[in-house]
Amino acid sequence: MLLAETEPKVGKVFTDTNFRTGWARACATVGLSKRELVEPKDGYARHRYNGLIVHDLRRSAIRNFVNAGVSERVAMRISGHKARAVFDRYHIPSTADVTAAMQRVATAALPPGKPVQQNGAKLVQNRSRNRRKLLKGA
Repeated sequence: MLLAETEPKVGKVFTDTNFRTGWARACATVGLSKRELVEPKDGYARHRYNGLIVHDLRRSAIRNFVNAGVSERVAMRISGHKARAVFDRYHIPSTADVTAAMQRVATAALPPGKPVQQNGAKLVQNRSRNRRKLLKGA
């Protein structure tokens, strides 16, 4: 079911009393998760939710801030983190982030004009602007 085909709701979608249920229903409706009916043990029907949670969005926002060059102090202020240790738990660098950082360090240490081979491409530091260039097939 596409969101455009869904009948618009009137009133609040999420409230403080049904936020988790509303979130689970909304994510399942747009295909971001699965909600499965669990066999009731105590006579009450319940659903098991497997999918996107709100804290996933917070983690993504923090990664986006840091990757965009926003200082970590400003990102902490925006996200509401007061403790650095908690912020660090949300800012999880990916393997691609670590690889890119190591490539920047390797090319920054090169003498100007000296090429180095990485993943089938040559990285060369440009003398005129002191910037690195990626030369494919060179």
